[in-house]
Amino acid sequence: MNFTQRLAITWLTTFDKSCFIYYMLRSVNTWVRYGFYLLLVLSFVFVINKAEQIIDIRSFNSIPVFAQSLLLFCGLFVKWLSIVFIVAVASYEALYSSNFNVEKYLEEYKSKQDFIKLNKLEKWRLRNIHGFFRTFIYLALYCFLYLFLEDILISSFMDYYNNQPNKEAYIRFLYDFNIFMISYSIIFIVLMLILDYFVRKNKRRIYAGL
Repeated sequence: MNFTQRLAITWLTTFDKSCFIYYMLRSVNTWVRYGFYLLLVLSFVFVINKAEQIIDIRSFNSIPVFAQSLLLFCGLFVKWLSIVFIVAVASYEALYSSNFNVEKYLEEYKSKQDFIKLNKLEKWRLRNIHGFFRTFIYLALYCFLYLFLEDILISSFMDYYNNQPNKEAYIRFLYDFNIFMISYSIIFIVLMLILDYFVRKNKRRIYAGL
């Protein structure tokens, strides 16, 4: 199985589980499929460009900078997701042009997934994620919430004083801000330690029963 076939199978078993797109495209002529791919690309380009012209995030001054950056990131994510979708659908051609038995593979895949589901061995579960990656997830969540809270607090403070706080108020805000963020950090670390303790405990129990 080459890379293109693996990509097609991954898309088929992850997003196109009903095989609707796969069988629909397989039932039509090759040139019709190529025309569909081209039309799909042009449609996504048109919709994304129109959406960017209509929605200008930077024009909304009332939205905090962090929220603007988050929305822009979501826009880029949608663009990349569109590209992945087009490439994945087009990769079905690798299956159509080969002798790969998709139906037999799907039967074996379903049996394997039933076993994984029955024993709760899905990769997305925290207990099945490597400790290093769990720690990375905790750190990413901590940084996201930290920046989110920081942006809200600073924006609220500056709005309250119309962007012209006096020195005494600014010093008092910095003191309260540091106390709040330290408290947040301690609470977050304690909660994540408790969570990871139960994650590892359940992991040992599940794997001991296999």
